Amino acid sequence: MKRRSPLRKLVVGLAVALTPLAAQAGNILITGHDTDDHLASNYMNWGLTYLLTGNGSSVPAAPSARIGYIGNSSPTLGTYLGNYNNFEFYDLDVASGANAWTTAFTEGNDVLVIGSGSDFVNTSGSAALNAQAAAFTTYFNNGGSVFVNTEQGLGASFYGFLPNFGTTTVAPLPGCTSGAGCFVATPAGSAVGMTDALINEADITHNRFPSVAAGFTVIERYNNNGAGPFDAVTVALRSGTIGGGGFEPIPAIPEPTSLALLMAGLAGVGYKYRKKAKP
Repeated sequence: MKRRSPLRKLVVGLAVALTPLAAQAGNILITGHDTDDHLASNYMNWGLTYLLTGNGSSVPAAPSARIGYIGNSSPTLGTYLGNYNNFEFYDLDVASGANAWTTAFTEGNDVLVIGSGSDFVNTSGSAALNAQAAAFTTYFNNGGSVFVNTEQGLGASFYGFLPNFGTTTVAPLPGCTSGAGCFVATPAGSAVGMTDALINEADITHNRFPSVAAGFTVIERYNNNGAGPFDAVTVALRSGTIGGGGFEPIPAIPEPTSLALLMAGLAGVGYKYRKKAKP
């Protein structure tokens, strides 16, 4: 029987190890703003596009993505969701039957938007959200995206339908609560299209996040005209799953082109090795 050379074994092993897996991953954006209360449609255009494509700089003129808004009541969604006009409102007051709000997980929504606490999600609605933590996990791990607005007075338990993503500090904020200079895009945020104009449209914030879980990107910080504290105001995780340890980023997989070049190079090394090995 022909024995494989050590180099051939290495090439085959690398080919198996580097073959892309058909893994699904979810995306999530959490903001301390109540974008729905302010009908911040441009901010929503940015956020939804960022979740769906990884960059909110260029919003599609007629996106086809399906958006589900979850709350006890809703803003004027046709105005609030900007260009994303393929949407459905899921009423947290409807707990069962064909129109139960939990159908949001099974009706093909690309993004679920969670309404702001107090304004559009009340105390009982928050409890209903938290009771469906397992459903949110399944939806997220199957590739769904989630946009979460502020808890605005309901307390950190508002976020109980999610694993821990950091610590939460409630308003009032020191120095300022709205307007230019209060908040600023981070370099990572600017790179994906976050601007001062968008931040000023979202305006008032009710939460900031002094610490953020590993894997999350800080998009926007509390600035207070340069005085700080520079806590996160909007954070995001793209390409992650929810496991036993909470949110878990999925490591980047080499692009097919890079894999092809690597394998071609290894094949060439193997060929030269075989030539040298011949008597």
